[in-house]
Amino acid sequence: MTIMVDDTRVVSLESGTLTLKIHNDASIDELCGFAARANPKRGFLIVSKVLGRHLPAAPAAMRGSMDQLGAMLPADLPQPVAFLGMAETATALGQGVFAAYRRTNPDVSALYLQTSRQRVEGSTIIATFEEGHSHATSHLVQIADEQLIALARSARTLVIIDDECSTGNTFIGGAEAMMAALPNLERIETCCLTDWSGQAYCSAMPLPTTGHAILRGAMNWEKNLHQVPPQLASTSNGVGTAPATGMGSRSGLVDPERAFRAPVEPKAGERILVLGDGEHSYEALLIAEEIEAKGGVAAIQCITRTPALLGHAMETVSHFDDAYGSGAPCHLYNILGHQPDRIIIAAEIAGEQVHQAKAAVAALGKDIPIEMVLCGYHSAEEK
Repeated sequence: MTIMVDDTRVVSLESGTLTLKIHNDASIDELCGFAARANPKRGFLIVSKVLGRHLPAAPAAMRGSMDQLGAMLPADLPQPVAFLGMAETATALGQGVFAAYRRTNPDVSALYLQTSRQRVEGSTIIATFEEGHSHATSHLVQIADEQLIALARSARTLVIIDDECSTGNTFIGGAEAMMAALPNLERIETCCLTDWSGQAYCSAMPLPTTGHAILRGAMNWEKNLHQVPPQLASTSNGVGTAPATGMGSRSGLVDPERAFRAPVEPKAGERILVLGDGEHSYEALLIAEEIEAKGGVAAIQCITRTPALLGHAMETVSHFDDAYGSGAPCHLYNILGHQPDRIIIAAEIAGEQVHQAKAAVAALGKDIPIEMVLCGYHSAEEK
């Protein structure tokens, strides 16, 4: 049950009660819903409507949120500027904010990095840190190119992008881990869609920090002490292997990337759900934008490691194997939320995704065409 009184939202979940107070004029109903996590370490989940992960997101809304956050960053940040997108949920958001900033500030020296739970062969791990409340706690930051390592080490500003901030501890952990890898840093900027921390974390950051968010508010969480805590799978924090032709964002970029892949040809008005696969999510947005430019009606979601309980924003759940070989259980929520005529899976690795998606749709009593668009970024030799 959800109750709204003035600017306060009270959400009763199986795992506890979430009380949210809105501090600015952003619309919470346009930005997010709520669900209970299947995670004993944190019982609630802010479910974004513009992230393109657990709920179907229109490409214009997804791109709009990226552009909005990118526009909040000052044009005169000390250069070079290193952007860091947080896996797995904010990998598309991170690259989209980077793309927005590069588009409006083309002369700024900048690079994009992301945390990952897939190891990139031949890369150097420049930082690691743990996200204590997560189902998958370990983050790797990797760079494959010596020139990019030099550029990163000269960075004077770090921009960290995540989808949501409850306490700010993830920002603190990420910033502290990057300090040794980026020894010339002078300041830090953070970006997220919703920030419930009151920016109290900024005083604990290792350098002067400015936070940016579309929605700002405060949060109070009361755990349901009568709930039997759900348990995480022993493989939830497993590390996978990135393919040799995988996306470059795992090991550093100076420009937003676009995959080598087959074009998608929609029929006029055809409703197409584009699924990203774990961290591989920015290309799903590019495919959805291509579909809409050709007259289709697209939405983006992702196969994800996030474990959640059914109810509230999570109407259905389907289960997938991790194509990257980590052994971590993967899920897809609300697969029919877009009412798709066709489903396209944007993948770096051709595993069992199509077969498992067909089984998921059939289990819900539907027969929908499902296909894979295999995405490559460079040859193994280039790596």
